[in-house]
Amino acid sequence: MNFGKKFIAVLTAGAILTMGTTQIFAAVLTSEQAKSIALAYVPEESIHINTKEEYNKFEIKLYNQKDQTAYEIDIDKTTQKPISFESKSQCHIGGIQVVLSEEQAKNIVLQEIPQAQFISSYLEWDDGMQEYKISFYTPNIQGKYQINAQNGMIVEREIKFIENQTTIIPQTPPTINTVTQNTVKSPQTILTVEQAKQIAQSKAPNAVLYEIKLDNDDGRMIYEGEMKQGHIEYEFEIDATTGVIIEWDIDIDD
Repeated sequence: MNFGKKFIAVLTAGAILTMGTTQIFAAVLTSEQAKSIALAYVPEESIHINTKEEYNKFEIKLYNQKDQTAYEIDIDKTTQKPISFESKSQCHIGGIQVVLSEEQAKNIVLQEIPQAQFISSYLEWDDGMQEYKISFYTPNIQGKYQINAQNGMIVEREIKFIENQTTIIPQTPPTINTVTQNTVKSPQTILTVEQAKQIAQSKAPNAVLYEIKLDNDDGRMIYEGEMKQGHIEYEFEIDATTGVIIEWDIDIDD
């Protein structure tokens, strides 16, 4: 079975809700059992790189030499279900020319996620390649694909599994005049992108913000972003409801 068909088979037929196609193990999930669950989501002959155990999950990294793609899957220890699925191709062929239309790129997503409802799609340069960046949802997953605009290769996948949630499109928030890091908002209010930018740039005023996105982290809406100032790189997460910076990482690029 090729990867596309295998991926569909695991994601559909109730697998997202009940993992009915995956063996359910004893109450305490081991790392080997988590690896077995993760292997159901990747192409055959993928090799296990490592497993990282955290408080409530196993983070499993795998690699497939044939398609030159790295995979990372998080498995919840209690539910024994996947929390997230990511893939990143190591093959950088083509992508300078735009051959595919936006609709053709969306159809590539639909081949793997037939129930996908699209949130946004746009064409952008990324690492010297033209890529379509497509966000979508189904009743139980939220996903983002990056597709090579020249050859249709799926460069990256980001999928989050969300249970008991029928819609995950954030609603347009009302206008807010001022926002500070300690501002507490109503649970129904989500900060705008501009407000999140202001909060991040208040921590590093001279840094250039080059990426920011709204994400759903286990039911909590957060803004994730990256900034750079010379050789210093910043990565941050901001609670999209309260405006509080919940993660701030600094890396020196030698």
